Order: sequence, then C-alpha cells, then structure tokens
Amino acid sequence: MNAQLQEIADRIDTTVDELLAFLDSPSGRRLRKVLATGLIISVPLVMRMPWLRRTPLGKLIELGGGAALVVKFAEMIRDWEREQDAATRPQVIDVPPVRPV
Repeated sequence: MNAQLQEIADRIDTTVDELLAFLDSPSGRRLRKVLATGLIISVPLVMRMPWLRRTPLGKLIELGGGAALVVKFAEMIRDWEREQDAATRPQVIDVPPVRPV
C-alpha cells in the first residue's frame, strides 16, 4: 500500500512539473491569456443575473466585492511567470497548427 501511495505521489509531482512547463510555454501563455480574458469579461455579466444575486452566495460575492477579486485572480493567471533559471528551463518549441493545402 505504501509503495502504491509513493508511486501516485511521484506521478502527481511529475504531472505538476509538466503542467507548469506547459503553462510557461508560448501555447500555455496563449491559453492563460484567453482564460483570463474570459473571466474578466464574464464577471460583470454573471453578477447581473437575478437568480445569482438572490442566492446567499451571490449576495456574499456582491457584498465582499467578489467580482473585483475574480478579476484580480484572472489578472494573476494572465501575468503569471514561472520563476526558474534560464539554464534549467526546458527548451519549448512552439509549432503553429498545419493548415490543409
């Protein structure tokens, strides 16, 4: 059982490193930019929905300035940079998709 848990932990660690490497790549930067833009644009629209504003969660978000917090979170996603030395950073080559001729 302990060996299985260790193997799972090792795989999770590798997966997190791979995810961080992807998010730091040019494709990952584009994904982060699109995700952040979607969050920033959708927050005002979502907060205007009457059914959400009537719920306790909606009231709490509105009272606490949750929309501003979501926008700040989206900006943090967009502006995130991985802190790593250039010598240890893996080289990522971003290839544009191939268009059929």
